[in-house]
Amino acid sequence: MFGLSSLTRTLDAALRDLRHPKSDTRLSALRDLVRLSSTQQRAQAVSALCEVLKSDSEPYVSASAALALSDAEAVEAIPELLLVAEQGHVVVREMALAALGELCEPGAPEILEICARARRDAAPSLRFQALIAENRLARSALLAGLVDATRDTDAEVRQIAYRLAEEHVTADGAELPEPLKQRARAALRDDAPHVRLAAAILLARVGEACGASIISSVVRREVRVPSLEDEQAAIELAGELMLDDTRAALSRRAFGFFGLSRDPLSWHARVALARLGDEQAKTAILRGLRAFTRDARTIAVAAAGRARLREARSILHGMTPAHADPETVAEALAELEPLP
Repeated sequence: MFGLSSLTRTLDAALRDLRHPKSDTRLSALRDLVRLSSTQQRAQAVSALCEVLKSDSEPYVSASAALALSDAEAVEAIPELLLVAEQGHVVVREMALAALGELCEPGAPEILEICARARRDAAPSLRFQALIAENRLARSALLAGLVDATRDTDAEVRQIAYRLAEEHVTADGAELPEPLKQRARAALRDDAPHVRLAAAILLARVGEACGASIISSVVRREVRVPSLEDEQAAIELAGELMLDDTRAALSRRAFGFFGLSRDPLSWHARVALARLGDEQAKTAILRGLRAFTRDARTIAVAAAGRARLREARSILHGMTPAHADPETVAEALAELEPLP
C-alpha cells in the first residue's frame, strides 16, 4: 500500500539487469539506458542497447531496444540497425525500420534500398513500416509510388497509403496524381470499412464528395472503424461538407443525454454541428468564450474559428492575452476574417 517507487538505475545496475531472466526487468533497464544516453556514459549505454538489439533471446525485447536507440537519437547505431532491419525476427526488423526512419537523413540510399525491399516482403507489418519510413526519408518522391501500396493484399497497408496521400495533400499542398485519385475512387468499394473511409477522406480533401455517404455512415456509427483519428476526420468533414444527414448523430455525440456527453469526440461534433448552423452548438461555443478559466476560453476560441462563427468576431477582437492564448485567437480570427 505504501510501497516505495523504484529508483533509477546506475549504468552498472542497468547492465546487470540486461542479463535478468525476466523480460520485464530487461525492458525496464532499456528505459534507464535511454536516460543514461544523455549523460557522459552515452557510449556505454548505446553500446549496451545495440547488444540487446542483436542478441536478446526474446524478439520483443530486441524490438524495444531498436525503439530505445531511436529515443536516444543514437545515429551512431545506424549500422547495427541497418543490419538487423534485413535479418532476424519480423518484429525486430519492423522496429529497426521504424528507428531508421527517425534517425537517418532524408535520401539516405542504404535505408531507401532496404525500404524498397521491405515493401515487397511477405510480412504486411514490414510493408506497412517501410511506407512510414519512406514517407520521412523520400517524402517528395513517395506520392507517385503510393499507387502500388493501394493495391496491397493487406488492408492496413492500403489504408496507410491513403492516409499518407492525404498528409501530402493537406500538409504539403501537393497535387494528387490522377492514378492515385482513381484508386481512391475504386477504394470506396473496398472490403475493409477503414480503407473505404480513408479513401473517402482523401477524396474530400481534394474537393470530391463522392465518398460522403461513407463519411456519414461512420459519423452515425452505422459503420465502425478502429481509428479514433479517422472517426474525428469524418466528423470534421461532416461539418465542412454540410452533411445534413449527420445532424441527429452529431447532436447525440455533442450533447449526449440531458446535456452530458461522454463521447471522446464531443468537442469535434459540437464544432461540426455549429458549421451546420445548429443553434444549440453555436450558443454553447459562444458561451464558452466567456468561461471562467483561461484554458476553457482558449478551447472555445479554437472551436469558434473551426466552426466559422462570425458572431464571435467582435468578442475575439476584444480578447487580451489574459483572456485566451493569443496565438489561438489569431488563428481563429484568420479563419473568420475571409468570411463576408
